Amino acid sequence: MRRLISTLLFTFFILWSYGQELSLDSCQSWARKNHPLLRQARIIDQISELRQQNIQAMNLPQFDLTARTSWQSDVTKLALKIPGFAGPEPLSKDQYKAYVDIRQKLFDGGVEKKREELEESDRLVSKQQNETELYKIKESVNALYFNTLIIQENLRIIDLKKLTLDERIKIVGSAVNNGVTLPNELDQLRAEKLLTEQMETELKSTRRTTLSLLEIVTGTSIPNQTIFAKPILLNADANNELARPEIILFTLQKSKLDKSEEVLKNSRKPFVFAFGQAGYGRPGLNMLDNNFADWYMIGAGLSWNIWDWHKSSRERSTLKLQKDLIDTNLDNFSRSLKMSLNQEENNSQKLINLINTDEQLVTIKDQISKRSSVALENGAITSADYIRDLNAALQARVNLETRRVQLIQSSVNYRTIKGEPVTKY
Repeated sequence: MRRLISTLLFTFFILWSYGQELSLDSCQSWARKNHPLLRQARIIDQISELRQQNIQAMNLPQFDLTARTSWQSDVTKLALKIPGFAGPEPLSKDQYKAYVDIRQKLFDGGVEKKREELEESDRLVSKQQNETELYKIKESVNALYFNTLIIQENLRIIDLKKLTLDERIKIVGSAVNNGVTLPNELDQLRAEKLLTEQMETELKSTRRTTLSLLEIVTGTSIPNQTIFAKPILLNADANNELARPEIILFTLQKSKLDKSEEVLKNSRKPFVFAFGQAGYGRPGLNMLDNNFADWYMIGAGLSWNIWDWHKSSRERSTLKLQKDLIDTNLDNFSRSLKMSLNQEENNSQKLINLINTDEQLVTIKDQISKRSSVALENGAITSADYIRDLNAALQARVNLETRRVQLIQSSVNYRTIKGEPVTKY
């Protein structure tokens, strides 16, 4: 009955002292929302929208205003001499001209349309690059979360040890008061409790440091009383394909190069345009008239670069080589991930084997500790012998709980490396 009451008090103490529960998924979500790169996604969209508007503006009429004045050493003269005909007035050597040049694209071979598609590809690549950087924060959150979770389990076992020592101190203290046991036995138990409290202080300090780092990453205040929940994992995906954002980034980069190649191809087509000019100056269109006059001109034109000295060919070759580089980076990235996945698989299997042994050790060490407790109460062993057996039993339990958390962490790391959803939260 006394042991049952102690267990209930201990459970109540844990629930009261730790308070609200916190999940790994919440920490991941907060860390993502708190990351400065998340705000860049909106900026990237705004920049792309402005660039798209500039590209579309190329389809609108283009207006240029030109004004100039000049003085020239000679002017056009009529060399024909006809008797009785004075001829036109000689032109002035100072000339003036101001005109508006209007130019409207009629056909560009689809270049502007392909440029819009290229700009959209560039936007997607930039946002996906952001996504790959945001994904990296998951590894940091995982490490901090599971470090805190391990400390939490250690503190729980230390609380259990303190309760056990308090119970032994009470029993041995009664025996000392009755002259059955020497005071030295009681002092050893008290000294062990002080050592346990020192260990608790160190663990709480380490936990507070880890919480501070997690608060910086998540941008959220985390009270000391918070309980860190053990993640409940989703069922493993039998699909061996990688789902990392980097894979999508490589695909988008290749798509962007495809769009660049289409722009290059269409830029080799003829360019047809309409134009118009309206102006005022001296002389006007009539070069023999020395008076100021207004004038206008309309027409259409065609521009076609029929020979570029293999410049386009070299640019296409460059784009192909860039695709080859992306393929090489993709292969190297996939190879690195598969190596990391293999390491996590081996680590998980190692932890499973160790946990099986730890469970047996905990059972054996607990039995030894219980027998030592009875022997101590009967005066058959010293407090030092009991403390040794108690520490061995608690250390076995620490090893078991730590490895259980590490096994969950290894599974989370495996899914994170692969790019899969992790928890059910």
